[in-house]
Amino acid sequence: MDAQIAAQRAQRLDALSAALDGRSKTAQLRDVFDSVERAIRAGVRYAAIIQNLAETGLVFTYQTFALTLKRLRRERGIVLRPPRVSHPDTGPAAHRAENAPSPAAARTPAAGNARPAPEAASAPPVVRERRPVAPVGARLPDDWLTADLTREQKRLLTREQRNARADAVVKSLWPNPFDPVPPEKNNPA
Repeated sequence: MDAQIAAQRAQRLDALSAALDGRSKTAQLRDVFDSVERAIRAGVRYAAIIQNLAETGLVFTYQTFALTLKRLRRERGIVLRPPRVSHPDTGPAAHRAENAPSPAAARTPAAGNARPAPEAASAPPVVRERRPVAPVGARLPDDWLTADLTREQKRLLTREQRNARADAVVKSLWPNPFDPVPPEKNNPA
């Protein structure tokens, strides 16, 4: 008895998922996503795909289609552009998976400026690690509120220190006559 009820519920849910009327455009596009991706890879323009979908009752504007497609790709983990690889001496540490072919191996030996082989396009993405940057020799001077700081010293400042420094610079350039003046050592108030 319970198996029959479960089967009936499953049939009703399948019928609901097959009906396109009450479902969102994203859910409907998700159903034909693989076909849309194949068409895009084959060189079909978005406008032609949108027109074809509109003929079947799924109407999108160009921008909505592009954003929905982007969201669906993100859901499925599809990355179209390879991440930028920085030089190992100047950027964050980056390493490839052990079985990934090197960019030099992907080129054909006969043509030095040839395009990479199609196998190189399916290489695993670059994994980036974030390493903390240790201050080399930068240290804040005692008069850091108003002193000219180097770029390294400015990077050492916290948000509160940056705000205090900005306030000190403003007060030195445009003093407020109503602020209480601290007493000087030679002339106590």
